[in-house]
Amino acid sequence: MKSLDPLLDELKARNIKATFFVNGEIINRCEKQICELIFEGHEIGLHGYSHRYLEAIGESDFRTELLRGFNELGEVTGKYPLGFRAPYFSLNRSTHWAPRVISETGFVYSSSVLPCNNPQSGFPGSPRTPFMWECGLLEFPSPVFGIGQWCLPVFGGGYLRVMPRPIVRYAAGKARRNRGSWTYCHPYDFDSGEPIHNSGSDSWLFRKLLGARRQLMLPRIIDLVDQNSVLLGDLARDSVFLSNLKEFRYKDW
Repeated sequence: MKSLDPLLDELKARNIKATFFVNGEIINRCEKQICELIFEGHEIGLHGYSHRYLEAIGESDFRTELLRGFNELGEVTGKYPLGFRAPYFSLNRSTHWAPRVISETGFVYSSSVLPCNNPQSGFPGSPRTPFMWECGLLEFPSPVFGIGQWCLPVFGGGYLRVMPRPIVRYAAGKARRNRGSWTYCHPYDFDSGEPIHNSGSDSWLFRKLLGARRQLMLPRIIDLVDQNSVLLGDLARDSVFLSNLKEFRYKDW
């Protein structure tokens, strides 16, 4: 997590708080860093326990992993996490059981849907603004920019690094009109020296995307956030915000 130090320094200097989704497999060995994030006023959520697609895990094992991560974060931080983010934004049409399992585990919100077509995982046709699942779970979908199915999540990860800056700024201006928009990044996004690991199934284009223009990530993230930024957990407990959300069911799409 050392690669996050430049980002943490910038956030502290600007008094900006952020939500960090932590993979369950690193909780124990990164206990000190996680507690430091809590001390600085940041929010900690769970990014799955094993970094696998929800469909590959399956409902039963997902429930087991989710409960394990939920409890371990609670033990380490002194309070249970409010938010969950699925690896690869893999909450989609084939994982209709996931919102109910997430809610039943004790999470208040999810941030696991990518509402567009995507080579890894996407849920085209799903809402592009925050909504409530039928089970009562709040969802913060990944902000996307484009028209119809022709859109991309330009506000985070490799997309934020490789997209032309004018497009990012224009898209961000439109996204800010919707309360609940956010940006995202990974520790490796800031580390130009970290090698690109090939899982064996990654395409040439995907590997290039992982490594491209990492030196641009820090200024672009800082350009998108400010002191008015709100933690997702705080927004999830805002009664005024919640009262304006619609409920959606899988069969609606």
